[in-house]
Formats: sequence, C-alpha cells, structure tokens
Amino acid sequence: MRFAAFLMVSFFWRGLIFKTMKTLIMILTLGLFTLSVNAQWYYNSFSVSNINDLNQDQLNLSLAKANQSIKTGRIMTGAGLGVFIIGSIIYSSGLNNIASSTTYSGIDDGLNKGIAGAYIASAGGIVAGIGIPLWISGFMRKSDIEIALVKFKGSASINGIGLKIRF
Repeated sequence: MRFAAFLMVSFFWRGLIFKTMKTLIMILTLGLFTLSVNAQWYYNSFSVSNINDLNQDQLNLSLAKANQSIKTGRIMTGAGLGVFIIGSIIYSSGLNNIASSTTYSGIDDGLNKGIAGAYIASAGGIVAGIGIPLWISGFMRKSDIEIALVKFKGSASINGIGLKIRF
C-alpha cells in the first residue's frame, strides 16, 4: 500500500517536473525577449539613441527607477526562496507521512500534504525566477547611469578621490 502511494506521488512529481520544464522554457524565452527589448531602455523612455544624450534630471529619474528595480528584485528573490524552502519542507513532510502511515486516511493526508508542498515550492521558484532577472537588470542599468552621471559632477573623481586642474 505504501509503495502504491509512493508511486502515485512519484508520477505526480514527474508530471509536475515536465510541466515545470515547459513553463521554464517559456519563461526563459520571454526573459530573453525582455532582455533584448530592455537593452536600450533610454531609447524607449526618452527617445534618444545614446545614454550620454540624457540630461542630469533624466539620469537621476532613471537612477531612482533602477534602484527601485533592484529593491523589488531583492525582495522577490528573498520571498521566493523562502516560499520555495517552506514548500520543500511541506513536501518532504508529506512523503514522510506516506512512508510512516498504515491507514488509508494517513496516506491520503500525506499525499495531499505532498501535493500542496510541491505547488507551494513551484510558486516560490517562479517568484524567485522573476526576481533574479529584475535584480540583475536594475543593477546593470544603475551602473550605466552612474557612469553617465560622472560628466555632471564637478570633479572627475571616483569614490571621492581625484585630481582637478583648472586653467
């Protein structure tokens, strides 16, 4: 009886993995499309062909948006990983309930717990999968903006160290 319940969970998990793989491939394809669209974000936002054509106010506005993207990405990644870990613990607990149960109701409870844990872990993985690219793209955008903002500073210094010569 335990073996049959274990096989049911195993087949469910395999089906979920194949379904998740298809979803993951679709998400990665959309992610690549998003990266190609966001490659020149300043053209879409400000209709300029070069980031150096932006003025200081536009760069400061873009820097604030990039910082917000980094913050959102960090929060989504952390929350997604937390939910994934919790779902994995619930799934493992459900499998342990199936293995240690001797009654049909105990096996059903373990099976339901395992399925719920698998769905919760999948949701956490999806949230983390959305947060990581958001975090990375915000960080890359921030570094580009900071490089472009250097021309508006009074001195050509990095981290407060520099040499200023006036004639």
